Amino acid sequence: MTESVAEMNVGSDDPEISQFHYWNEDVQGGADALFDRMRERCPVAKSERYGGFWMLSKYDDVFRAYQEPELFSSYPNPIPANGIGSARPVIPVEIDPPDHAKYREILAPLFTVRRVRPLEAKIQEHAEALVAEIAAKGSCDYVKDFAQVLPTRVFLDMMGWPLEDAPRFLEWTEKLMRQPSDDPEESARIKEATALELVSYFAEELDRREELGPPNTSEGRDFIDWLRSASFGDERPLSTFEILDCIFIVLIAGLDTVQGVLSMSMEFLATHEDYRREIVEHPERIDSAVEELLRWFAPVLPGRRLTRDVTIRGVDMSEGDRVLLMMSSACRDEDQFPNAGSIDFSRNPNRHIAFGAGAHRCLGSHVARLELRIALREWHRLMPNYRIQPGTTPVRHLSAVRGHTELLLETV
Repeated sequence: MTESVAEMNVGSDDPEISQFHYWNEDVQGGADALFDRMRERCPVAKSERYGGFWMLSKYDDVFRAYQEPELFSSYPNPIPANGIGSARPVIPVEIDPPDHAKYREILAPLFTVRRVRPLEAKIQEHAEALVAEIAAKGSCDYVKDFAQVLPTRVFLDMMGWPLEDAPRFLEWTEKLMRQPSDDPEESARIKEATALELVSYFAEELDRREELGPPNTSEGRDFIDWLRSASFGDERPLSTFEILDCIFIVLIAGLDTVQGVLSMSMEFLATHEDYRREIVEHPERIDSAVEELLRWFAPVLPGRRLTRDVTIRGVDMSEGDRVLLMMSSACRDEDQFPNAGSIDFSRNPNRHIAFGAGAHRCLGSHVARLELRIALREWHRLMPNYRIQPGTTPVRHLSAVRGHTELLLETV
């Protein structure tokens, strides 16, 4: 392979690819076109930002990264590595086998269909109340008035914490998952301070529980007492830091990802009347519509670290190299999905990997699906006719989780 061909194959002849990073404002609204170009021209691409990192955009390569954690280590996950303000592996998302399986064994029972089902009534109640309030006003910022609020309330319900604390959690999540300052060093300081505030809130709750006595060990015990009574591999109780990390990642993973899929889906539905009418007139299709919207708007861009040298699609990669998994690109791969470039609410089968795969497949997928289904159902039951407010443009953000900063809607 000549040098010029090698450079083309990793995208170094394309400035948008060679300088790609997900904080880049120039690609916030046009990321999908860029990802399509990567998949077609250079499925193993190289960005020179943050010391250099690879980008995998094809389904098979991303799926392999999830299936081979011994090659694609999960720590550190964000690119740049200090993306969520942590200087150590966050449990369990940045833990590799064999310890990862021990943490997953603890957490998995908390997210089974049976355990999650009682949340349905609460999610229904929250969604109905939020949509009714918006419908009465006739307009909203969908992000601030619905997409952020619903998953935050669900998280607080799961934890048994007061709903009046929701604004604090929203502020903390926004600071951790976005760039709170144009100055990278200042952003890092803000993220670190925010993470400390958030963990302090969790720690105070743990201290309060300790004062009340030993954890409840009944079958119906809540999230925190479940963790307090858990055993790591039948060897020892979880430490305070381990419990705090588990709560932290449920918050970050649960709030931002659902928010992102909701807002991206609603922008699409607000601008595609035929798809919107399909949901309004055939609510029984909402389950399959959610799966297709998850495929189309797969929100997460996780990172990995190579543990040894490897060659992928003829491109040599070295031990220690960072790799970004382009999930939304993988879920639009023409080699995996017939008519991948079109949304089809009746697509079957739909083997998207919006929730990841393998050992790190999202534990909260049942909760996320439930929130998305109920949100779409209640919105289109109570407020079926809406549009983007004239004269406004939706503001998207591209970060470790894709979504919107602003989406102004109104009834018609």
